[in-house]
Amino acid sequence: MAPRSRSFQSLGPEGFHKIHYWEWGPADSERTVICVHGLTRNGRDFDDLAAVLAGRGWRVVAPDIVGRGRSDWLLGERGYDFPTYISDMSQLIARLGGKDVYWVGTSMGGIISQFIAAGRNAPIKRLVLNDIGPFLDQAGLARIKGYVGGDPSYASFDEAKAAVDKVTGKFGPMDADERRRFVEVSLRTRANGAITMNYDPKLAWSFKANEPVDVDLWFLWPAIQCPVLVLRGAESDLLSAATAARMRTEGPKAEEYVLAGVGHAPALMSQGEIDRITTFLEG
Repeated sequence: MAPRSRSFQSLGPEGFHKIHYWEWGPADSERTVICVHGLTRNGRDFDDLAAVLAGRGWRVVAPDIVGRGRSDWLLGERGYDFPTYISDMSQLIARLGGKDVYWVGTSMGGIISQFIAAGRNAPIKRLVLNDIGPFLDQAGLARIKGYVGGDPSYASFDEAKAAVDKVTGKFGPMDADERRRFVEVSLRTRANGAITMNYDPKLAWSFKANEPVDVDLWFLWPAIQCPVLVLRGAESDLLSAATAARMRTEGPKAEEYVLAGVGHAPALMSQGEIDRITTFLEG
């Protein structure tokens, strides 16, 4: 099922910038789920999940966060921050009708959702957090700092694929076709024909400017009122078992689904992941 390409102009500190998003399913559906990707990814990460949900009558919307995919790049690096992302996604919700929405957030997309869901009169009805919570472990952030924000050029797809595979090998089970699609959406082609990553390297400025430390967002957790499902890779270095255990007993008391042999972050391509998310969203 091919998605529809959509965009709108969002107002930020530099003025307006284009936010592109992908849309599946009936545009007039009573149920809309917004799926938001991780730090260097884009909306096409959710193709498999979206196809299933759209087939069940859901409207699925997967934005490319600014600086990724087909969305605009910002002029200044400091605009790549959570206030910008939260504002953009709030404007997306308004564009979609301003009604209650469901949310699936991978890593960064899950951080954005926690800020929104913790707000008064928050529009998120049910929330899926993919390998992220209100506490981010320093070890995972240090690993990300080690690869994010470069501006590589690869002479061939195979060379680029090897580089992507190296840093995403723990994203979960994928067959050869799924792995190829996963890599293809990670890349873009330069004007000279060389291949590079499909995001603005400037978005990594905060990783370059600061040494990784634990990030504590527990102040948000008690304010989240909607039901929450947290997916956790058993080998994740960003969402620990201890953090997930606390998420199950405090605040919204999340349900947990653990994926054996998977690190940060599950790719949401396997039947088990898709079934669990679908059951929760429709619960």
